[in-house]
Amino acid sequence: MTNRITAKLQACLTACLAALIFTLLAPVMSACSSSEGGKTKDMAAAEAAKEIYDSLRNGGYEYFTDMTYRNGRIPENYRKQLVMNSKMFLFQMQKDHGGIHDIQIVDCRTDSARSSVDANAFLLLCFNDSTKEEVVVPMVKIGEKWMMR
Repeated sequence: MTNRITAKLQACLTACLAALIFTLLAPVMSACSSSEGGKTKDMAAAEAAKEIYDSLRNGGYEYFTDMTYRNGRIPENYRKQLVMNSKMFLFQMQKDHGGIHDIQIVDCRTDSARSSVDANAFLLLCFNDSTKEEVVVPMVKIGEKWMMR
């Protein structure tokens, strides 16, 4: 009879211990999840943003301009102005900071409650003068391709 009580007590203690461990680990496991209050990570958008900014850094002004989503065609003269703006931006970064030597992904967030095609990519621009600047790049998914908004 004592063995039965000991076995029941041991089973009860084991169940209580398991419940306690689960209760303690649940917040830790949810903190490590990839969603935060309806916001989920989609690193594909951040990787696309980094690729676009890397292209600009390497002189891909037209690609940078073309990777901005526009609903419909724009006049060629306006497109040329946008390409020139990209060149001026990079020239100013060269003048102010000695140029951009690296671009790093910091984070990326999509609002899954609102849309799975909108994201904000957070990039870190690392300049040659050792300063850094974090920029937010709004992204939109068109078909299977992420583009800047």
